[in-house]
Amino acid sequence: MDSLINIGLYVAYFALFIAVAALIFFPIATLIKGNFKNAKATLVGIGILAVVILFSYIVSPADQGVFYTKMNISAGTSKLIGAGLLTTYIIFAGFVLITLYTMVIKWFK
Repeated sequence: MDSLINIGLYVAYFALFIAVAALIFFPIATLIKGNFKNAKATLVGIGILAVVILFSYIVSPADQGVFYTKMNISAGTSKLIGAGLLTTYIIFAGFVLITLYTMVIKWFK
């Protein structure tokens, strides 16, 4: 059973690596082709995502509760867990707001 979990983790890491490589490669390729408008929009999106992640990391606490002590989770790992959760919440809230905004705009057109 442990080997299946390890294989799944390796597949997930590989998929993450491919996604990050594509995230970096395609805006650069678009810039080289001369389509600056699309590349600018992608780079702005990446910048906003980086700001959200940085904000979440700064704001998240490094709490050490009973569960974290029992599971041997350090304060730094606790801070990363909190930052990941907060980033997820912010991005989800942003998608909900964008969806609502789009729906309202369509009603008035």
